[in-house]
Amino acid sequence: METERERKRRKSTSNDEHHHPGPGNCFENLPHEVALDIISRLFIKSVIQFRFVCRSWNKLSHDPDLVNLHLTRALENKDISLIFHCDYPVNNQLYFVEFADQNPDKDVLRKIQTPFSTFMPEFQVVSSCNGLLCLSNSLFHDGPYVYNPFTGDYKVLPKSTEFQDQDVVLGFGFHPNTNEYRVIRIVYYWNLYELPPRMSRRFRYQNFPGSEVQIFCQGSEKWRVIGDIPYKLDQSSGGVFVNGKLHWVSLWGKNHCRRDRILVSFDLSNEIFSEVPLPENDVNLFRHRYSLSVLGGCLSIVDPSSTNYWVQDIWIMKEYGVKESWEKVFSIGAYDVTRYWSPEMRRTYRIWKNVINQRYVRVLCLLSNGEVLLQYRWGALVSYNPENGMFKDIKFPGMPKFFHITVHIGSLSRASKCPSDVNESQLNWKT
Repeated sequence: METERERKRRKSTSNDEHHHPGPGNCFENLPHEVALDIISRLFIKSVIQFRFVCRSWNKLSHDPDLVNLHLTRALENKDISLIFHCDYPVNNQLYFVEFADQNPDKDVLRKIQTPFSTFMPEFQVVSSCNGLLCLSNSLFHDGPYVYNPFTGDYKVLPKSTEFQDQDVVLGFGFHPNTNEYRVIRIVYYWNLYELPPRMSRRFRYQNFPGSEVQIFCQGSEKWRVIGDIPYKLDQSSGGVFVNGKLHWVSLWGKNHCRRDRILVSFDLSNEIFSEVPLPENDVNLFRHRYSLSVLGGCLSIVDPSSTNYWVQDIWIMKEYGVKESWEKVFSIGAYDVTRYWSPEMRRTYRIWKNVINQRYVRVLCLLSNGEVLLQYRWGALVSYNPENGMFKDIKFPGMPKFFHITVHIGSLSRASKCPSDVNESQLNWKT
């Protein structure tokens, strides 16, 4: 039988629960739409931590309506995070910072614990779209990974057709109607089996390769082949996703001519390659320092000035597909990225600066204060003010020396169709 002490304890506990309801009960008392509206206004780091308060909050955080609403708000508010991919000494370290351009000095760089490091010890970041990253294996020809760095959810895409001698170009974006991600894999291959060894290298670089275009759609379990491509695309030009299309610069044109460099797009809706018009006689894609980016939601080209080698012209296509809408919005002057380096780094730079063929500067994004965020070769993060032409170095505690930055929108988007629960101990970026 229940003792007097046990009855008093049970009554006291009941009264405490009545007068001091738990956090889950408070949210359960709110209308569902109100609760979703409140949570959708939080930064992604806070939403992830919100999951671990109680079971009811965890369940609420997986609501598909919240996933869509939070992503919509993050895109509208431009709540960007910067993903740092540290490529030295090994290409397998990711860091992030919730970037507040009004006061970046208070931002904290946090390391991301990748759950697949055992299976993919080295990787490259292909691109980011709607809160997901596409990663490619640096060591093996395994399938790419689609990964949400904040929720820990990821999907390993299946392996596809391989050729003995091949180059692969990847692209990543979202279908504008279904809002499902799609990965495009363009394989270029050379038939060198019957050639003498001495001729193989010359043949590879003097002949247009065969090609196969493959697409993987979210929810599918295999790649779908849609044909070939009459362009040899430059993987380093990015596969920039704008207006429902992916964009690259072609190294060889459809006439198999190296001089025929053009801007090529791939529409994720109708799965058709098209040529995008360039500014008339003002953009020279033969120089090695061009790059593609997205500025203010518009397709942008960074191209060396025709009058000054050290100046970068920034072009924006204000009305997509209209050649006359290209406008040179500003030019970026020369910037000494080595002035804060150690003597050892300066010596290394002098040795390799004429050897390494990389983009000199990448335009990352436009900031809300009107400045432009830039990444220079060898890991300098800089903001540029087009009004006065001034540069400002941006540094965070724990910032790696060598890195590649991806502009990322933190979201609850799922890499797989099924929601995944992350163990709180995996969130080693939490404070």
